[in-house]
Amino acid sequence: MLEQGYRPSIRRLQLDFAARVARKIMLERRERAGTRPPKSKITDNSEPWLENPDSVADYWFIATQVNKAVETWGPRPTALSGS
Repeated sequence: MLEQGYRPSIRRLQLDFAARVARKIMLERRERAGTRPPKSKITDNSEPWLENPDSVADYWFIATQVNKAVETWGPRPTALSGS
């Protein structure tokens, strides 16, 4: 009796071939690109309003500054919002 070897399905062969092609393309892209661009040096662009607020006046100052920022940069009313 002849030994029957493992024979993958057509679908499995297609998937293996597609994976090989994708790996080859990605490797070529990486080689073409060379080194990665340097990482951004900006880690946090926020500014503290007051480092350690001690009084109600400090908290009031922070609240007014936040309200000004919200008015400037906050969401704009749309036709769906009703305002």
